Amino acid sequence: MPDFNDHNKVLELLKSAQEADTDNRERVREAHLFLDKRDGQWEPYIWNALDQRPRYTFDLSNPIVDQIAGEMDQADFDIKVKPAGGDATKDIAQTFDGLIRNIENISNAPMVFGAAGRSMVAGGMDGWRIVQKFVDGNSFDQDLVIEKISNFVDRVWFDPNSEKQDRSDAKYCFVLQGIGKDEYHERWPEGSGMSVDEDRFGEAYFNKPDLIMVGEFYYIKEVERELVLMSNGQVLEVDDDFDSVVDELAQLQITEVKRRKRKKNLVFIRTFDAGGWLEEHKETVFSFVPVIPTYGNFKVFENKTIYWGAVEKIIDAQRVLNYSMSREIEEGALAPRAKYWMTEDQAAGHEAELSTLNTNSDPVQFYNHDPNIPGAPQQNGGAQINPGLRTISEAMRQVIS
Repeated sequence: MPDFNDHNKVLELLKSAQEADTDNRERVREAHLFLDKRDGQWEPYIWNALDQRPRYTFDLSNPIVDQIAGEMDQADFDIKVKPAGGDATKDIAQTFDGLIRNIENISNAPMVFGAAGRSMVAGGMDGWRIVQKFVDGNSFDQDLVIEKISNFVDRVWFDPNSEKQDRSDAKYCFVLQGIGKDEYHERWPEGSGMSVDEDRFGEAYFNKPDLIMVGEFYYIKEVERELVLMSNGQVLEVDDDFDSVVDELAQLQITEVKRRKRKKNLVFIRTFDAGGWLEEHKETVFSFVPVIPTYGNFKVFENKTIYWGAVEKIIDAQRVLNYSMSREIEEGALAPRAKYWMTEDQAAGHEAELSTLNTNSDPVQFYNHDPNIPGAPQQNGGAQINPGLRTISEAMRQVIS
């Protein structure tokens, strides 16, 4: 088990988690930039090469995300607690059911789940976490709250050895958070002010707030506990209150049958930056890391966890569509307009009407007969657009849909 008190070792664990998932995260970032950034649906070098030329975007990708996310929003997702063995009863199940509904209500859970679901559909991953919060500023009572984690793709890094889709087998997890410099120095005046690495290799946006990235390190610590089986089938844990409970049960003729020792998980959290620890570790009420991811197309293959969203497989088709249709428009706009070709004798005396041929609504256009050019003047020329471009555009529409 790693030494979770060693700051340098914890930074190594973060780096290891980032290296194990950096390729997946780059694809997630690409999908989000593809949907959200103004020129995201163009390959950068083509976008730059076509400067001062038509570069139009015919977005068929966001509507696909809208449709899937909309169907998810309309679905009735709910947690149902059912009794199953041991001391479980319907009354206890209903109590837990009510507690869970209360947590969802005070957390505005549908909004959290909906936002995470939409992001997962787009890029392949997102999630939220469960936190302990005081009921209000004047209370010592705490509630559990479902909390959205902004920019999940850059800020949440799981134990790379975990393989379950909900990461319930993770031994640790990092949640990074950006904090303004003034707030940082107010909270941790002795802090180094050094940001934790987000594992990004480029910046797509500018004019952003100047933040210091700090990390919250969740880790599981195993402690040994002793369990006692009573004659009525009840299982108790030996702790400070055990003796008083045993005395009460003894009066009811309920006695100890046997004991055994078992490991118990406790989750701790500690805040740090790149220079050192910012706070001491704190014990939480959780037995599992309370950070819940949601993945699209999740699988483990060749000992590698992979996932992707609905957008990744249509990026190329969308970019080809934008290029081919922009070329169609460009060729149509630059092609010479169709014109009537005639001799000067045919046009003589009708110049005024002919000059407004494209704008007037006259039902008849007169011309002079020229024996050297029999027949009426003929229209020639007009846009000649490459039919291959239209074929490509239609093919890409079929691929995307």
